[in-house]
Amino acid sequence: MKRLLIVVVVGLMGAGCSNGPNSTYEEFGTRVNTSGFGHKYAQPEYEDELVLGPGDTISVQIANNPDLDSIQAVQIEGSIQVAYLGPVKVAGLTPSKVRDKLQLLLTPYIRDVSIVVTPVQIISKKIYVYTTDEKGGLRGRAFPLQGDLTLIDLITEVGGFNELSDDCHVKVVRGDPRHPTVWNINVRDMIENGYTAGNVPMRPDDIVFMQPTFFARIAQTLYKVTQPIRVLSQSVSDTAQSVFFLQNGTLPRNGGVY
Repeated sequence: MKRLLIVVVVGLMGAGCSNGPNSTYEEFGTRVNTSGFGHKYAQPEYEDELVLGPGDTISVQIANNPDLDSIQAVQIEGSIQVAYLGPVKVAGLTPSKVRDKLQLLLTPYIRDVSIVVTPVQIISKKIYVYTTDEKGGLRGRAFPLQGDLTLIDLITEVGGFNELSDDCHVKVVRGDPRHPTVWNINVRDMIENGYTAGNVPMRPDDIVFMQPTFFARIAQTLYKVTQPIRVLSQSVSDTAQSVFFLQNGTLPRNGGVY
């Protein structure tokens, strides 16, 4: 057992995903995603104002025409219904660009048209948070990105760290097929000492991985290494109980049948 533990620890030092794919653009080329995270309505890196997507709700107010004001949900095909125009494609645009588009389209129908477009609810943009369980499996949740959210805000919203999570090495991944950005952030240092350089603002499609601690990795690896032994032991036990049942017509007492 001692020798096994040494092998596991050494393996952890050089393990990780060294045998897995790197998922780089060079590996996949143009067969898959070639821009941003991969969503149809991607968020430009330079754009501070969120682009709209299906499910988002906006308020459209037309000056001096209160009867034309409306609150619209962006439909699955990316459009909203606008008086005089019918369906208008708005997915992939920011609210200010939607305003400009509607003002241009409504000019033939309304003199000196002035429009205000305000986001009411944004649910199409999400952040993905992953942790590991005691067996080493990944557990993930998606959170809507609403308003000005930072890493500390997000970690607080998910309930902080559990006993398996390493609060000194939180991985933030901003995916891209060519140039992904990956940070390893010391959240404990931010909380205890106030060094908030790592409190990065969250952007749509960010992945936050609350990595396991060193000892959690050891426990998870030991579980995986010993799993075949447990399966074999259970199989032998089941076979022995079956033989006992065939010979005696009942299961042994420790099998739960009396």
